[in-house]
Amino acid sequence: MFTCSRLRIVLIMSLATILCTSIRIARAKEKTEPVTVRCAVIGGMMDTGFWPALVRRFEASHDHRIEVVAEGPKRVISRAFVAGEADLITMHAGDTIINLVADGYGVDPQPWAKNDLVLVGPASDPAGIRGMTDAVQAVRKIVRTKSNLLINRSLGAQGVLLRLMAAGGVEMDPRHTVLLLDDKNRQMLLRASKEHAYTVVGRVPFLNGKIPNRDLVIMVQGDRRLRRPYVVVAADPARVPKPRAAAARQLARYLRAPATQAWIAQYGRGKLDERPLFFPVTVCAGSPGQPEYDAIYGSGSKTLIVATGSPG
Repeated sequence: MFTCSRLRIVLIMSLATILCTSIRIARAKEKTEPVTVRCAVIGGMMDTGFWPALVRRFEASHDHRIEVVAEGPKRVISRAFVAGEADLITMHAGDTIINLVADGYGVDPQPWAKNDLVLVGPASDPAGIRGMTDAVQAVRKIVRTKSNLLINRSLGAQGVLLRLMAAGGVEMDPRHTVLLLDDKNRQMLLRASKEHAYTVVGRVPFLNGKIPNRDLVIMVQGDRRLRRPYVVVAADPARVPKPRAAAARQLARYLRAPATQAWIAQYGRGKLDERPLFFPVTVCAGSPGQPEYDAIYGSGSKTLIVATGSPG
């Protein structure tokens, strides 16, 4: 005969089971309603072939289709997102994408990949930093040896450099600092070469020639503090039809799934150098929506997985 306390436990467990089942049914419905997810994607992910390759991988294991409706710099893709032309947007973390959420255009910003920057300089290497692996110590040495340092107009590169300087307790020497406020034609490396200066620049555009370069070479690379995260944001469900909103959220969760993160860690190795083109992020087990996605979609199979624990 059940006591009140035992009956209460049974009721709680039953309610928990019903709730979990409801979540899985809801996620399953998202999966069985194929739609086209309209995406606004930062240019670097398109130029390198990274996003198209990721889309092919997603479409091979899901019923939805992906369409890139806007690509290029953040001002272009954010404009498309605000106009309601995209269901999902991804770009570097920063004020632009966070304001899209703060202003009610998107929801749930989540980091899902990183790119990295390198410290480059003249081949003569007046500061003697070539081959160093500690970017903070390298910047400290540049300033200490009174070598020139160019600060380019990219807010992302500026942010990385300023964080390195803050970590090392380094202050700029105005006499040896070149501040580039306008660089519409991406002449930063040519200017740094002219000034015999060091600067921070994205590794991929430096290696693939997207940014014109005369004679600067890589001095320091590989320090994790030289990496910058990309964030994905899905459109506010109130602004797009429910099936597309659900599919956009599913794609966002897919980007952070363990199997996708493992793929990111390998993609592009050997294309420009021995490193991948982009880097994975650390996804906590308690991240919103991730456990449910993993329980239903597993590693990306179209077969529905119904289980109460984590997939094997």
